[in-house]
Amino acid sequence: MSFKSFKPLGIRGALLVFAVSLGLGLIGGVLGVILSDQPGVGGFAMTAVMLSLVMAGALLICVWWWRHLDEAAREAHKCSWFWGGTSGMAVGAVLLMVLSLRREEVVLPQWAGETPPELLLTGMMAILLFQLAGYGLAWAWWWLGRR
Repeated sequence: MSFKSFKPLGIRGALLVFAVSLGLGLIGGVLGVILSDQPGVGGFAMTAVMLSLVMAGALLICVWWWRHLDEAAREAHKCSWFWGGTSGMAVGAVLLMVLSLRREEVVLPQWAGETPPELLLTGMMAILLFQLAGYGLAWAWWWLGRR
């Protein structure tokens, strides 16, 4: 796509992306709860296929949105994801290493989980949240530095 045919999304486009993303998230969440009750390999396969389709839909939304961004917005997102996401991942990795090396001395709160799958999920979500926080800070820094 050339920038000659570029048309920014504006508020209507942003609301459309938000609404479709929210709808996909709700569909995925409801179907995930319904399919979580299905036993065996069939239930596992249906859940995997459903979540794959929801993620494919989300990726298509992201591609459509990315193609409508101007160059400055693209650069802001690329810079923010690299620096903010990497920094957030580093913070999460340090926390993970400290917890792994000093596990006898650290008492995790009960909400973090007790079984290995629960702890793995909590750790994955924590690193994702650190990445998103870093991304948001880096994005704001990028834009504030160019005003």
